[in-house]
Amino acid sequence: MTKFIIESFKKNNFHVNTITPVKYQSTNSLNIEDVDQSNTDLLCILGGDGTIIGVIRSLSKQVPILGINVGSKGVLTEIFPDEIDLAIDSIKRDRFHVQEHMMLKLDVGDPVKKLTALNEVLLYRGSLTELPLFTIAQKELLIKKRMDGLIISTPTGSTGHSFSLDGPVLDETLDAFLLNSIGSVQRLPPIIVQPLPLSVSCSNKANLVIDGQIKQSLERNKVIQIERNEEKAKFLKVFTGRLSQIQKLGFDIIG
Repeated sequence: MTKFIIESFKKNNFHVNTITPVKYQSTNSLNIEDVDQSNTDLLCILGGDGTIIGVIRSLSKQVPILGINVGSKGVLTEIFPDEIDLAIDSIKRDRFHVQEHMMLKLDVGDPVKKLTALNEVLLYRGSLTELPLFTIAQKELLIKKRMDGLIISTPTGSTGHSFSLDGPVLDETLDAFLLNSIGSVQRLPPIIVQPLPLSVSCSNKANLVIDGQIKQSLERNKVIQIERNEEKAKFLKVFTGRLSQIQKLGFDIIG
């Protein structure tokens, strides 16, 4: 499949690099950390949503991404492998647009560790025998609720874990935070707030999960700072537009 994609671009006179550890003949290979606008106009990712999310977090500078679905639902992907020639033709004819998606930046108190999230940040209690108090603070907003956990989603992530808990789907081009509680006492409804810096803490030991891929333990009352990331993820769109994730979930969009 990799060979097919590379040869499809090469026969259309595109200069192609691969990303380590992928190797192909004499093609130059770059480290993912070195990819930026100076050496990459378009980054093609073969896989599913998890692969795309992981790559985006690994980029030091965001570049346009074309997701090629060889996974399952492929909510974040744009094309299937057999559509690559159609996509390349659209790119050559300048019939595409780059859609920007807001990301989150986290401060967990480690000055060395840069943590970002495309989809969501999940905090959930570390003990099943204690129902902790979660505190959410953002400018004039202060929420204190006993609950099992909390999901802070981007609009992109609104179709992920939050959606499975009856959270709303947000237009992925918006800048907003979606707060969705898990098992809260006196049920706290999903809340959409401005993307201003916010802090979250849990009265007991808790677990932090980023994009369903990175996990770490938190001590009780550990404060996590979350804000909008300076850079946005960039998705190359040749066939789909806004709210394309709704269609990927099986719902019809007309218009």
